[in-house]
Amino acid sequence: MQQRHCVRCLAQLSRHNTNRICAPCQRGGQQAPSLGIDQWRTAELAAALAAEDMGAVIAAFRHHPTHGHRPLPQGIVAGWLGITQGQLSRIENGRSRVRNLDTLVRYAQVLRIPPELLWFVVPAAVDDAPQSDQPARLPSGDLLTAAATFPTTAIADHLLTMLGDHAVTDMLTGPRSLIPMIAQQAQFIEQLEAGSRGRARDRLLYARARYSEFLGWLYQDSGDLASAMRWSNTAYDLAQEVDAVQLQSYVQMRKSNIATDGANPRLATALAADALRTSRSLTPRQRAVTLRQMAHSLALTGQADDCRRALDQARDYSTIEESDEARLAGYCTTGYIEMEAAACWVQLGQPDRALTALIDGLIDWEPQNRRDLGLGLARLTTAYAATGQPDEALTTSELALDILGSTRSHRIARQLARTSETLAATGASNHGLQLQHRTRAALR
Repeated sequence: MQQRHCVRCLAQLSRHNTNRICAPCQRGGQQAPSLGIDQWRTAELAAALAAEDMGAVIAAFRHHPTHGHRPLPQGIVAGWLGITQGQLSRIENGRSRVRNLDTLVRYAQVLRIPPELLWFVVPAAVDDAPQSDQPARLPSGDLLTAAATFPTTAIADHLLTMLGDHAVTDMLTGPRSLIPMIAQQAQFIEQLEAGSRGRARDRLLYARARYSEFLGWLYQDSGDLASAMRWSNTAYDLAQEVDAVQLQSYVQMRKSNIATDGANPRLATALAADALRTSRSLTPRQRAVTLRQMAHSLALTGQADDCRRALDQARDYSTIEESDEARLAGYCTTGYIEMEAAACWVQLGQPDRALTALIDGLIDWEPQNRRDLGLGLARLTTAYAATGQPDEALTTSELALDILGSTRSHRIARQLARTSETLAATGASNHGLQLQHRTRAALR
């Protein structure tokens, strides 16, 4: 007799099973079974929860005796969590550690883990629209999961995926061409919110918060700091509404960076400190990028020792590997920290130290981050000028000017203006004037 297999997990069906689905899949259903709080206190689950390891929690949950003598299949649980079986396997064996707070909350809600047993705070649940609770059933008896999906959730997820592509475009070409497009998409998301509720609306609010934060960045890089702060404030308010702690911290870091560009060290320091208050909930690279921003604010007020300590901590956190999940600060590599440290050394009057850091960082720079490469080269011209090497400053400026011409980055232009001032101050006025003329020509 021909072997029959489960249409969901592909396990071989028993000859006594007349269904198209195996017994474990039938037990698994379309959502995780609800365990009583006492059932969550088995030795295996208690150890996993105490270790604050979501992968171990999921593995212990799958092997819980209430599910029968066989564990729940990884494929079924992965479906509940919205990931592939391969991803779940990597999470369970520790190769992909779940650290993102939003992801931890979602997994805890899917598995119905009692909030009092968790090591993080789960926001109060909001019911979805009624039609999202019950998937449709085909004449064959199979459940049609896709029919239970609230459409706006899929739209929000798609827009968040697109945001990653927009970020790459920004790194390559600069902010100006993106601003109208991102503003239009933020408005589109806001319109969708009016007709949604529950988790779907929360997902849209989160997407709009991300787009608003990105708009703040684009305006900052184009030199409009007032608009940058306005959009960042909108992002923060939206992140608060959906209790997205990591995003709240990230936006506060971004606002601190805007305040630094606006030469407001007191505000910059206060915002960076606020961003670090939730450091236990942040990924390593989020901590790194926030500490690097704190270092910038400290450099503005001449606090060299505190600045150095913040940079050392940022460097340590930037070396920690993270999972492949979506991250807010995935760009914050060790090389990035070195480049940012160099800007602090220039600010603190230590250009020799900055020169070494910049050269080392630029050699291994990732080519896709073209705009920040231009900023690094502009900073290098300032370091050359401050160490009495005007010819080297002018030669290096040609590389920075080429990137300035294609990206129109206000930050690059401002850094080159600082180089011109430094050249004039160190007795190389002609070099400074040449750089001014070339900068104006690049921006035409």
